[in-house]
Amino acid sequence: MGTLDNDPTVAVPARAYISAVGAHDIDTVESLFADDATATFAGQVLSRADWINGLRRLFPALVRNDILEVFTAATRACIVYDFVTDTEAGAVRCVELVTVKGGKITEVELIFDRVAFAPVNAALEERAESAD
Repeated sequence: MGTLDNDPTVAVPARAYISAVGAHDIDTVESLFADDATATFAGQVLSRADWINGLRRLFPALVRNDILEVFTAATRACIVYDFVTDTEAGAVRCVELVTVKGGKITEVELIFDRVAFAPVNAALEERAESAD
């Protein structure tokens, strides 16, 4: 699969965000997001802080993100990637629509198969319980 980066001013920050999440580099994620950024996930709109805290909760199961495709249109990038886990879910295909304005990410929308992701949530719950 190839990558089509039509506009690097949009594609580069969007790609850096997905890569930083995969590397558990929360400082880079925070630096890429505008202060008033929002995230849409499962029908909810989350604040920047809530989204970043949610990402942190996934790190114990996340091995890496493998970016497969990046497309841009105007201020938005569409990133298709595999969220690679150490759970029985393995790699879960995800799509994020990332809006970039003035070099900062202002909005993200995550789309994925919740059924395929369920083993990740189950593993995270088990690990949290065994840590108590």
